Amino acid sequence: MRELVLNHTTLASSGEQDSIAWLCGLAEGIEALVGAGLTRKVLRTCLWPYEINCMGGGSLPDAYLSLLKKGGRARESGAYLLSLNTKTPLLDGVASGVSNRFHSCEGKTLPGKDGEPLLLCALTNWVAVGFPSEPAWDADRLCVDFLEMLEDGAFEDAQEEIDNLARAEHAVAIIDRCRDRARLDCTSPVELWTRREELFPHLSFGLDVEDHLAELNPGLLSTLVNRLADLHDSAAAWPDAGGAEPPWTCRVTDESKSVKEKPKWRDARRFRSAAGEPLLFLWHARFGKAERIHLRFDASKNKIEIGYVGSHLPTKRFPK
Repeated sequence: MRELVLNHTTLASSGEQDSIAWLCGLAEGIEALVGAGLTRKVLRTCLWPYEINCMGGGSLPDAYLSLLKKGGRARESGAYLLSLNTKTPLLDGVASGVSNRFHSCEGKTLPGKDGEPLLLCALTNWVAVGFPSEPAWDADRLCVDFLEMLEDGAFEDAQEEIDNLARAEHAVAIIDRCRDRARLDCTSPVELWTRREELFPHLSFGLDVEDHLAELNPGLLSTLVNRLADLHDSAAAWPDAGGAEPPWTCRVTDESKSVKEKPKWRDARRFRSAAGEPLLFLWHARFGKAERIHLRFDASKNKIEIGYVGSHLPTKRFPK
């Protein structure tokens, strides 16, 4: 089950009255997520309680006290937040694989310790929670940029979208999104291939993808499905958005000039299309630590076609 992670930077510079309103909205949103069975009633934070109390000029504890003195729903909100099982440090009980990957990454959206909560959410699909103290935080989705060290020791830019809760209405959007994606639950790569048209009607899949899925690490299946869902949403929105490229909902990039100019590397990105024709799939999206989805798209049909899923294809940094 997913967990809640406090984005403590959102608590800064908030007056008591704003904090009271935001605490009530946050409590209502968390209660909705927990009630829907989407998250545990646990709030992870990289700060100790006394450090949190100092945020926002010390207004936060005053806001808590004011809530508890009020009657009705306000008092219930304060009591609910106080009942959360707060766990520190941030990585307490986190699986070793996630912890190791976390330590190989560096946040860019927020630097240093401030970026750790969002980074953890990006790696685990957990939910960031906080106050709508800035326009950037007043959204049910956040884009997290970070650097990740790969096996060769080089750092690579990465980007993930995460769920974010700062108001009660954000919880509604998160719940709806989770229900929409519940249809994507797959127990095996074989099932994903068999159900591909049902799960992703706006995508097409080349014939070689079946073999690629057979070689996929099963532990990466859910990550792959989520990225395919992002690409599917991009294709679905394309007819209304227009343009030469889909309105990408995740990071998608073309291959470098060096890859395109070296026949061996370029040809390693040639796969059979859905029609069985050998074609180049030079654009790619990332999933997992260094895995790739290679694709091509056709603006005349508003269609995205998947040609490859799996480990990083050969380059100078990834010789094969």
